[in-house]
Amino acid sequence: MKNRGSRVSQITYTLIFWACFLLLPFLFFPHGHQQSAFDSDRFVSWYVFSVVYLVAFYYFNSAILIPRLLAYKKTFLYTMIILVLLFLYLTVYFLIGKYAAETIDFMATHPKRPPRDFWEIFFSFGPTFLFLITFTFSSVSKIISRWFIAEDIKNEITKQQLETELSLLRSQINPHFLFNTLNSIYSLTLSNNAKASDAVMKLSRIMRYTLEESQSEYVPLAEELAFINSYLELQRLRATDKVHIVYEVGEIDKHVKIPPLLLIPFIENAFKFGVSVRQQTEIKVSIHVSDNTLMFLCENDIVPNISMPEGTGTGIINVKRRLELLYNEDYHLDISKDGQKYKVLLELKIK
Repeated sequence: MKNRGSRVSQITYTLIFWACFLLLPFLFFPHGHQQSAFDSDRFVSWYVFSVVYLVAFYYFNSAILIPRLLAYKKTFLYTMIILVLLFLYLTVYFLIGKYAAETIDFMATHPKRPPRDFWEIFFSFGPTFLFLITFTFSSVSKIISRWFIAEDIKNEITKQQLETELSLLRSQINPHFLFNTLNSIYSLTLSNNAKASDAVMKLSRIMRYTLEESQSEYVPLAEELAFINSYLELQRLRATDKVHIVYEVGEIDKHVKIPPLLLIPFIENAFKFGVSVRQQTEIKVSIHVSDNTLMFLCENDIVPNISMPEGTGTGIINVKRRLELLYNEDYHLDISKDGQKYKVLLELKIK
């Protein structure tokens, strides 16, 4: 749409230029003001020649000279050709004026008046101004056109780079999440826990979501919340009675959308580092939408003496980068800890 608008603007400006250009000879070419300009054969010849020559020069300059010479920094050759074309235009203009029937008749009736010198015609304001204004507008319009094209290409490349980077980030999140979930089920199977089969079923739902929906740029928030709920249920299966899980969700509009797998890394970290088999711990997840803003809170107790495994923080780093790419300044992320609680507070402007 933006590219189309720039082309429409360029066409509009070009039409306005040519409309004004067709009127300029009446201001700068001499003719009898007591009669119509087109009653003068000399003026008509000047007018037709100028329109044809300068229109041809306009497109020759913009379509050939600028792309093939000026664009490759052949400035001297470009300048010389422009000067030659100007000289040719003024020469023909001079010859038309000198050998026109009106000029010959005028000189026959005014023998004592010297004819106009070529250089006087060459440096006359009218034809020189027309040539220069045609040259200027031709050059400027071509440069602007190339700038628009360059901007479109730049924007397209940027968009493709962002899409590629987002796709890469999503592909990094999925294996990271599934690896941690499989570890949870593995711990159940080691103890021959009957909950293992139920956990496998819940994992299948989670895998289906990650495989099918995670490739979309945005998904309905309701689907993302269902995914989070499945994850929490899976964690409840393996959690002991010392872990208290609180999940609060406010009323959600079905039209609200969110990038897939955006919140889950924070919740994963809460379970990795906020669960203890020796002491009571609590993990709280709260999601609400108000005034076109999604508010996400994930809070967990800090359990001492839990070692940080290799690769920790990959999911969080990816989420931060995705937020920068997708939301720019339309989000606020605050991660804090006070010695007892680790808290993540995320606010998003709804798209």
